[in-house]
Amino acid sequence: MHRLKELDVLRGFAALNVMLYHYTTRYFEIFQIQNQPKFEWYFGHHGVELFFMISGFVIFMSLQNVKNIKEFILKRAIRLYPAYWICILITLFISAVYSIPRSNDFSSFQILMNFTMIQGIFEIPNIDGVYWSLLPELFFYFLMGTLYYLNFLKNIKIIAIIWLIWMILNKSGLFPFGEYFLNLKYGMFFLAGIFFYNLKFKKGAIVDHLIVLSCLFTAIYVNGETYNLIIYPVWFATFYLFIGGKLSYFNWAPLLFLGSISYPLYLLHQNIGYALITYLYTYFPNYFIVILSTSLMMFLLAWLVIKYLENPLSLFLKHKFLSNLNLSEKSKITTDLNHFSHKNALEKSR
Repeated sequence: MHRLKELDVLRGFAALNVMLYHYTTRYFEIFQIQNQPKFEWYFGHHGVELFFMISGFVIFMSLQNVKNIKEFILKRAIRLYPAYWICILITLFISAVYSIPRSNDFSSFQILMNFTMIQGIFEIPNIDGVYWSLLPELFFYFLMGTLYYLNFLKNIKIIAIIWLIWMILNKSGLFPFGEYFLNLKYGMFFLAGIFFYNLKFKKGAIVDHLIVLSCLFTAIYVNGETYNLIIYPVWFATFYLFIGGKLSYFNWAPLLFLGSISYPLYLLHQNIGYALITYLYTYFPNYFIVILSTSLMMFLLAWLVIKYLENPLSLFLKHKFLSNLNLSEKSKITTDLNHFSHKNALEKSR
């Protein structure tokens, strides 16, 4: 299946939303800075929910195109962990060189646990605050992988209804079990992504629309902030535009670039960004200039991570661990490796 550029645009938009929230709102809340700029982007606080919807769509799509559970696990691990490990090392290095505000003095055990991505289960602090959202992703991957292995994905509609009812009962206090491990706070966004996939590629019936709308109302009920009455319908409407082919107008090079660096940008931007804002403000006492400069530097850092670290490492891991794929996929991986090596050789010869 060809790559959906609109999803890259949405990823970039979600990452930018979260980053702007942290830089224009959260930074000033954390450090109790009085001369807060007049502009802020509180709505970016909900960019993570858009990420979850994208994940629901992509994971369900991936499960339609894998041969077995081992392939699914390896592909997800290679997609998530290399960039994550690299970003942890960069954050730790910068934390050691510069004084990052509110950074914890992590023990060796806590650092090692952070490399697993499951540190939240054991209430071990995250090296960077944004890592919290990776655990709901892992829980969702585990659930979907289990359903795939048991051949239960054909019953996804029944599973969705049971899951949504469980979320509502849990929020109501009538069935207060499993909130953490069953994603009862954010599972409706993953579910919505699944049924948007059905609507786009499987000519979903009216029941798929009804489940999507149920996901929206459940999200508003379970996560009852006033802003959610605005933001959540916007995210769902955006996905309806996507499945209707209306987001292709936004396939612009800058937005696609932002989507291509969205994962490391998300992982790197918070603590390092706070340090940059604090440092730059001592020389340029204008928060608009400082936030703009910090954002541009984070774009550059994320791009460097993708180009020179994450891409070659991921290609190596794919070649090593996914060698039993079908020949066309294996040929593509080998071609990518050869292209990467040839491109690097050309750049060094200049």
